[in-house]
Formats: sequence, structure tokens, C-alpha cells
Amino acid sequence: MKGGLSEKRNVTPQQAIKILEENGYEINEKEAEMILDFLYFLGKLTVDQYIKDASKTKDTNYEDSRSLCAGEHR
Repeated sequence: MKGGLSEKRNVTPQQAIKILEENGYEINEKEAEMILDFLYFLGKLTVDQYIKDASKTKDTNYEDSRSLCAGEHR
């Protein structure tokens, strides 16, 4: 599931290990990489599905997308 070279990843396996350890989970680096691969895949799939669903709507209401980025755009 690894992405291409242009894919930006903000969480490293070491950061994932630390976060999970703080919450009572013990994983190794390979497992952290697999978890991150899955989470990035799931995130991309979710965004792609949202865009696909939004494009099916004839009159896309862009005001609805503001709830995704509450704060600076209101």
C-alpha cells in the first residue's frame, strides 16, 4: 500500500510507536509502517469517495465543505 514518491506523510513510524506506547500498545517499526500505510490508504479512500459523491450532486453547495475546516474560513 505504500504511496508514490510525491505522497506527503506527516507521521513517522517512530512517532506512531510513541503515540501507541502512550496508549498502552506495544508495536515494532514494521507494524507501525503497516498501520500507517493502512491509515493513509483509508484517508485517501475517504477523501476520494467524498469528492466522487460531491461531483455527482448537480448543484454542489461549497458552503457544506466548510465544516471540514472549521476555524479560519468562517
